[in-house]
Amino acid sequence: MEDTDMTDQWILDYFDAWSAEDPDKVASFVTEDCVYEDVTAAHISRGRHQVANFVRISNRVVPNVTYDVVSGHSTPTAYAAEWIMQPQGLRGSSVGTLVDGKISSNRDYWDGATFRLPKQAQ
Repeated sequence: MEDTDMTDQWILDYFDAWSAEDPDKVASFVTEDCVYEDVTAAHISRGRHQVANFVRISNRVVPNVTYDVVSGHSTPTAYAAEWIMQPQGLRGSSVGTLVDGKISSNRDYWDGATFRLPKQAQ
């Protein structure tokens, strides 16, 4: 399902960092003053430190997930990516703005109607 031939490499690398459950690596893709919003979860992180903390919390709540990038494209100032979180099969997308090749704002949208917390997180 991955269309990696057309997906920008940095987007693949970014989601690889999420799949590796590496908060510092994920945070290295964002600006110091990034505004990172998980719209479905009604959560906003401000700044690189809060983004890394959000990744840590996400890894605890939903551990051992990976992200299959379906597609992803960027311009010098914006990007969009469609992904599937496995093993849940949860479909989602990320859109945002870029400054000097780093994410300065991000909005994640995912299918909250089909999401189920793993038993260990309930």
